[in-house]
Amino acid sequence: MTGQTFDVRNKLDYDKNTELLAQGIMQIAADPKLRPTIAELSRITGIHRNTIRQRDFPLERLKAIKENRRIAVIAQRVKAETKQDPKTVLMQRLEKSRLEVLYWFNRYQESESSCATLGRRLTTVRESRDYYVQLAGELRQKIKEQDTEILKLRDALDLVSANLEELK
Repeated sequence: MTGQTFDVRNKLDYDKNTELLAQGIMQIAADPKLRPTIAELSRITGIHRNTIRQRDFPLERLKAIKENRRIAVIAQRVKAETKQDPKTVLMQRLEKSRLEVLYWFNRYQESESSCATLGRRLTTVRESRDYYVQLAGELRQKIKEQDTEILKLRDALDLVSANLEELK
């Protein structure tokens, strides 16, 4: 009699768990926010993961839910792509290319402006350099003239000193 009691109790537990698993799988299938995993099913039903793994139908159903969701995502992408008519796609591409051309045209204008500004600065620097090179040459010439003048004055001073020595 005891063996039959356990068999009856096990059968009731098995049926109860089967019903809980079926409800959990339906809940996962209905809510895309719930992940179709054994861990999620275990959390929803309160049945241990190892108990779920020992049965085939929950695993097969979770795989089917995963596959259905993948197919739905792909179908949605295809549907979104096919909704657009070729004219709209071409108009979008044309607009993108216009924006690209406008961007590069603006970059070209900026570089032209920068080049012109740098050219003017280079001309100014060259003129300034030429002016200061000329000024330095003139000052060197003045220095040479003054050195010559100093030598003449020293010679004259030496001559005057020599004459003063002779007079003494």
